[in-house]
Amino acid sequence: MDAETLTRNLGGYWRNGRGLAPCPVCQPERRRDQNALSVTTGSGKLLLHCFKSHCSFAEIAEAAGAPLSHVQIDFDAQREHERKQAEYQAGKLAKARSLWDHAKPIEGTKAETYLRARGINIPPPETLRFVPDLYHAPSASWACAMIADVQPTGGVHRTFFTKKGKRVTRSAKMMLGPCCGGAVPLSAGAGPLYITEGIETGLSVAQMTTGYATSVWAALSTSGIKGLRLPDRPGKLVIASDGDDAGVEAAQVLASRAASLGWEVGLMTAPDDKDWNDVLQEGGSI
Repeated sequence: MDAETLTRNLGGYWRNGRGLAPCPVCQPERRRDQNALSVTTGSGKLLLHCFKSHCSFAEIAEAAGAPLSHVQIDFDAQREHERKQAEYQAGKLAKARSLWDHAKPIEGTKAETYLRARGINIPPPETLRFVPDLYHAPSASWACAMIADVQPTGGVHRTFFTKKGKRVTRSAKMMLGPCCGGAVPLSAGAGPLYITEGIETGLSVAQMTTGYATSVWAALSTSGIKGLRLPDRPGKLVIASDGDDAGVEAAQVLASRAASLGWEVGLMTAPDDKDWNDVLQEGGSI
């Protein structure tokens, strides 16, 4: 099978000696807008590279029905993809840091009003700021936002509000820049390190543990909890998960990894279908 035939068999298009087609491994739907697979020839062999998921050429060859002996990875395409990815990620980081640098303190803003309405009365941490004018692409409108500093990766987390101070109804929370492995520190103390999913839940835990010198980090998502980069020196860790299956599962993944690294781990799960901000607003405690 030659490169052009393979490209067309996968539903792609061939132009100027190179094909672009849906990757048969990570894009099995083969939609017209899917074209992650680069297909060329060199030294008598098919040269394949998946730009989307970096699928191995063995997986691609098997899924495409191409003899493995006639296939090899396209190193030129791989290097070009890595260069473009590095440029893209550097641009995202620069945008995130610029947004953080131009944000203002949260005190007296719509973001602080929002937190107070959620029952959060402790002083806001320095890792939260406010931007009064920020474009919200999903609603194609200008909004304002609470900006959270994701450490140590350098990205930011944005919670969007309408100009009237109400949280937007669609895609209210979005990340920008490198966030994988990072978290938003919400309080610092010599006591246990508490990990929560959301910022509001983290602030709620910080408020309910006032006096215990705890540190609280918000990992921002269940995947963030699973992939959290823990401090190098083990200590006592409490994972305060939301009361749903995804939250519990994420907590168990982190707990297992942390225990293997020498951490003393405790699991603290919110009531079913609730989070720790719900507990705070209902007058509960930890």
